[in-house]
Amino acid sequence: MEPNSAVVWTLLLGTGLSLVTSSEVSPQPPQLIGCVFMARSNVTCHWEPGDTPATHYTLQVQRKPSGSMTLKTFTCTTSGSNCTAEIGRSTVRIDFCITVIAHSGNSNITSKRRCQPGRVEAILPAVVLKSVEPVHGSPECLNVSWSRDHLFFVSHNEMKDLNSQIEFKALNWSTLQVRNVTVTGYSTLVCLFTPDTSYTMRLRNRYLGLASPWSQWSNALQGRTSEAAPSAAPALWRQVRRADRFGWRLVSLLWKPLPHFLANGRVVHYDVTCQTEKALVLSNRGSCQDLLDVNTSCSLYLPSERCSCALTASTSAGPSPPARIWIPVSSEPELPAPSHIAASPLDDFSVEVQWTWPQNRSGLTGFAVEWFAVREEHSSVLHWEKLNSSCTKLLISEGLKPMERYTVSVRALYGEQGAGEQRTLHIYTRQGVPSAGPYVKVQQISGSSVELVWSPLPVELLNGLICSYTLYYSSKNQPATSIIIPGSIHRHTLENMPPGIYDIFMRASTVAGTGPVGSLANVNIGSEDVSIVLYVVVPLIFTPLVMMLLACLTQSKIVKQKWGQGVPDPSNSTLSRWTPDTSLETKQQLVVEEKSDVKYSEVFLLDKLQDVEQHAYPLVCNVQSDLSSLFSSPHVKIGNAFTKNLPEAIQSSIDDLDATSCIYSNVLHWVPDNNLPSPLLPLSDLYVMSQTRPVCIHDIQLPAEGASESSGYQHSEHQENCSFLKRLPIQISLSDSSRASHQTEDDKPNAALFLNEDDPLNSFWKLFPPVPQLGLVDLFPSPVQCGPYIPSHT
Repeated sequence: MEPNSAVVWTLLLGTGLSLVTSSEVSPQPPQLIGCVFMARSNVTCHWEPGDTPATHYTLQVQRKPSGSMTLKTFTCTTSGSNCTAEIGRSTVRIDFCITVIAHSGNSNITSKRRCQPGRVEAILPAVVLKSVEPVHGSPECLNVSWSRDHLFFVSHNEMKDLNSQIEFKALNWSTLQVRNVTVTGYSTLVCLFTPDTSYTMRLRNRYLGLASPWSQWSNALQGRTSEAAPSAAPALWRQVRRADRFGWRLVSLLWKPLPHFLANGRVVHYDVTCQTEKALVLSNRGSCQDLLDVNTSCSLYLPSERCSCALTASTSAGPSPPARIWIPVSSEPELPAPSHIAASPLDDFSVEVQWTWPQNRSGLTGFAVEWFAVREEHSSVLHWEKLNSSCTKLLISEGLKPMERYTVSVRALYGEQGAGEQRTLHIYTRQGVPSAGPYVKVQQISGSSVELVWSPLPVELLNGLICSYTLYYSSKNQPATSIIIPGSIHRHTLENMPPGIYDIFMRASTVAGTGPVGSLANVNIGSEDVSIVLYVVVPLIFTPLVMMLLACLTQSKIVKQKWGQGVPDPSNSTLSRWTPDTSLETKQQLVVEEKSDVKYSEVFLLDKLQDVEQHAYPLVCNVQSDLSSLFSSPHVKIGNAFTKNLPEAIQSSIDDLDATSCIYSNVLHWVPDNNLPSPLLPLSDLYVMSQTRPVCIHDIQLPAEGASESSGYQHSEHQENCSFLKRLPIQISLSDSSRASHQTEDDKPNAALFLNEDDPLNSFWKLFPPVPQLGLVDLFPSPVQCGPYIPSHT
């Protein structure tokens, strides 16, 4: 080893020994970590022990003199690493000097002395929240007001040095949120919230940054932000029915209520506006007007041209952005549908639907998925969802339940071009056995073959997709036989069946099992001998019946001859020499005997009957004739209707009528009067009255001889709307009391009524004439004017 190297090692060894000796002589004192001052109460300090083990520690806090205050020391002793010393009524605005003394045997080790204002490490007392109010026009803000007590040592001018935090939680949240806020006064604006939401919050403060401890949280108070206009448009969809013969299409608009975080308040109403491609706004909005917050659909008619409809949702703060949907021209070919669609049940209440993009994806903007329960007796709710173009599957869990059939369809959306053709499938979340069996009907029996038909069960009873039917037939002489028939077939023929009586029934099956037995059909397959007996016996039974019927018909001639012996010759009647007067000056009068037992008939003009189903009311015909002189009131109705202002002769005759002598109808005569409405009578009532009731007419005083004869009923300008009665002679019964009148039977004119040619009464009276006298009287010698149809307003 070289001499120089030895010198170096000697020096290093000496230096190390000196360091060890010095460390043993000067141990490390405790290290003060920090203190927390409570104004006018106490101070709590924390420290780390030094190198020398200590039996106990003393915390010494000295209040430095300030003004009238003198030096004062506050101490506390502990064996741990923290201690709390009482400082009395001392304010924290003055300076304090703090030291920690470690006691170890006969030696004391003192930490480094630290002097600073007490409020640097002072904890502020908790404040009191007084109110949390919404801010009009600022739906994301709340105005928080608070107050302090006398121990809050920060003045109003010093609040700029405060650090503050707010703790808040919405009512539907599970976790708390803490955010830093700036407090410059006893009322501060906090803008951390969403519109129309209730929050519960608390406030805390500290002074002069990280060295100061946080105060306790204030009391909790609840507040709600104000509403805002919806931040998004509602999801909008449509259903389009086929155009009618005028080219109008019934369009149903469907939309979903906005979720609260998008509605930003309570939706008050919806507004729908539709227009054509040329920006012509359509005024007829159907049920799409005055829509309230509870409405989620409406319907209106749109023309066959290209149209669009816009929907907005409005809160008290304003409307949402518009949602717009396009309805293409009805004659345009439908756009491409998704290439494939499939559905897989996940459980009893959910289904996953998958599809693939159309082959041509040009202009594709999204997809629309529809599903609804298939029912025959009750309607179901249409559910739908709109997705963006990147989605090719959807989990459906709304409105599903087991053993119910659902129709699921997917459409591709092409923006302003509209929706494409739909692709559809049927699905069950879980299938069950059918609730009933099919109803079997015997369609035809031919020899030993039986053709059977049955209808599919109502979809509510299927509980699944029918896989097959099992047909059973049995007889006393044959064992029961079953045949399996595919579920898509609803007709089957049993051939080469031996003679006998068969019981036939069916059962339907799904993947879950076979359902109960359906209706029972009985079939009798007879032998050829039985058929021969039927061909021989049946004619022998019916031949005597036919002969008896023919004998009865021949007797009708004898009855007719016996009843019609006293029928006079109409050519010798006084009516054959009567020429009716058609002039307006000539007036007809109706003479009614005081003790007549004949009731008055009803005279109607009937319109064409082929339009009965299309119109609720017949033509209203105003009879402009001299018959207006028969009654002094525009409305006269005898019998079960009203009578008003009748002449005394007619009124007295009505009072003396005998209801058993003759069946009568009502009398209705209309005279045009500008002060009274025209009578509207159902055509069915008029026609039934004139066809089902015998008509009895009493004496009619005819005009004097020599009067001009009417050439018949004259057509008016509405001739094409009214058909006139053809003159057919009908024999009218005159009672015994009428023949005993003050006129002789030879001089007295006989009455007849001209009815419709198709009236069934004509055939009846022609076969069985009820009276011995005939007459031909034209009751309407003046022209008849018929107006158009009057539509029903009921």
